[in-house]
Amino acid sequence: MARIRLQEIAFTYAGASEPTLQRISLDIHDGEAFSLLGASGAGKTTLLNLLSGILQPTQGRIFFDDVDVTELPGRDRHLAQVFQFPVLYQSMNVAQNLAFPLTTRGSTLARAAIDERVNAIAKELKIEPILKRSVNAISLFEKQLVAIGRALVRPDVSVVLLDEPLTAVEPGIKWRLRQTLKQVQDELGVTMIYVTHDQTEALTFAERVSVLADGQILQTGTPEAVYQNPAHQFVGRFLGSPGMNFLPLRAFPQPLRRRFAEAGDPETIGFRPESARLTAPSDDLLSGIVETQRILGTAQGRVVSMYGLRCGDEQVFVRSALSFECGDEVGIALQHRVGFRQALRVGSNGAE
Repeated sequence: MARIRLQEIAFTYAGASEPTLQRISLDIHDGEAFSLLGASGAGKTTLLNLLSGILQPTQGRIFFDDVDVTELPGRDRHLAQVFQFPVLYQSMNVAQNLAFPLTTRGSTLARAAIDERVNAIAKELKIEPILKRSVNAISLFEKQLVAIGRALVRPDVSVVLLDEPLTAVEPGIKWRLRQTLKQVQDELGVTMIYVTHDQTEALTFAERVSVLADGQILQTGTPEAVYQNPAHQFVGRFLGSPGMNFLPLRAFPQPLRRRFAEAGDPETIGFRPESARLTAPSDDLLSGIVETQRILGTAQGRVVSMYGLRCGDEQVFVRSALSFECGDEVGIALQHRVGFRQALRVGSNGAE
């Protein structure tokens, strides 16, 4: 397997006035399931292409296991890549597609060794029953499993790069493919880097996540840390549906302002819809007026709703199993909050 280190990586496309990537430094652990998460245009695929050797950085260095591979061709980096749409040979059956990477580049593997490796990967991915079938006769879900198998079948592969691998898969079965992929990664211990714009995919697959925006890494951490304690307001807004609520300190009553000031004198307070509790109004609680209600479902026999509340000039969202009517005044008790010293943003010059 491989540890991957990026040191001060920057990249600018020819003719572009602004860099696509700016000062990216990252350490991906040996055997780690890692995700690069960001909206379209954040720089995720460009970063993946730098790792694969398709592109070379404008500045900075790339290391695989302390070996500088910055200028090394992709074919010599011992990696494989899985794309949004399965890349398979239509004239071959599933077994032949899996075996193909073992028969190229001057391979000296005996036929028996190739068959053994193909069968082992097929068993890992639970696709043994379709080995003899044409790739034209299997589902898109199965085709993507075969594509993943092709990436894993070479014994010299130490890194697998996955570029939006579930984009083309039907929503109803995405979770099955994601579960299979994670199980295989756990069992084989291969370093996997998963690029996606989908927060659910990133947070459920990876041990650690980097959130990218405007060509920069805004935060790297475990899914729980990145979600619960965003280091940047963009991260708080980007993760969650709806995202984190943000209110200026002046929106809170004086007792809360004093308490928050003791924890670092923040200018802005962020909290998740599920990290607040609605209750009766009180002088020492944030107050709001119910404007909207959207029923989310039931939990333990109670109806759970997402309430939109007006707090001064701002709107916030809070999830609650209590029943309120539009126009009701309520108290909002924060059970977990994050303080920000300034109104951080992402712009043309990056995070400020």
